[in-house]
Amino acid sequence: MRPAWWRGTVVASERKAFDISVLLVQPEPQLDYLPGQSVAIEPASRPRLWRYYSIANAPRPDGLLEFHIRLIDGGAVSMALTSASITDTLLRIGAPIGALTLSQPPSGRDLLMVAGSTGLAPLKAILEQVAGLPQPPKVHLFFGARSPDGLYDLDSLEKMAAQHPWLTVTPSVSGDVKFAGETGSLPDVVARSGDWSGRDAYVVGPTEMVGETVERLAAASVPKEQIHIEDFGWSEP
Repeated sequence: MRPAWWRGTVVASERKAFDISVLLVQPEPQLDYLPGQSVAIEPASRPRLWRYYSIANAPRPDGLLEFHIRLIDGGAVSMALTSASITDTLLRIGAPIGALTLSQPPSGRDLLMVAGSTGLAPLKAILEQVAGLPQPPKVHLFFGARSPDGLYDLDSLEKMAAQHPWLTVTPSVSGDVKFAGETGSLPDVVARSGDWSGRDAYVVGPTEMVGETVERLAAASVPKEQIHIEDFGWSEP
């Protein structure tokens, strides 16, 4: 029988962009979850305020959990979690939820992943899971943001792609036409970059981006049952 919540300690915090921080949290006891799932978090400084965040890594022997936290203007929980003094503070962590996970048994299809900003988190966890498979499928990950600074974890993704020939990473920026890579809206970039009808698609990020990407994929003959989404919304009352 698992506990109603886990106690967690923030063991490291790194500011990756002006509004994005990456936290490493040690839960006690260790958390049993599937890559792609989310948990609710309650900071000690914000009692009774819980917000859902995706775990950004596959399960590790040391039990550490990685979270990508985007600061929401006026959001009490995100403000607490991105504080410079968050390291060594306590959190409560709820039970894992969500079905944005690799299909079991595997479908045998290659994967398309589309991440808007911190929508990268659950997809990065799934990438780590794929890396451990005996025969990984091909994966094409599109990582989009408004500005180059918003591509906060691009370095680690490019290192992963250099180590794994099955992984292709395409960064995209919508608000800077001088960006050296792909520019324009993320759904447009995905739609013009290939035929995805034979792949399982995982789309995570802001509401508008997710909805538009799904529409474009459906119009390009990607079957509905092959499209998996998580709408982050980024609204925090």
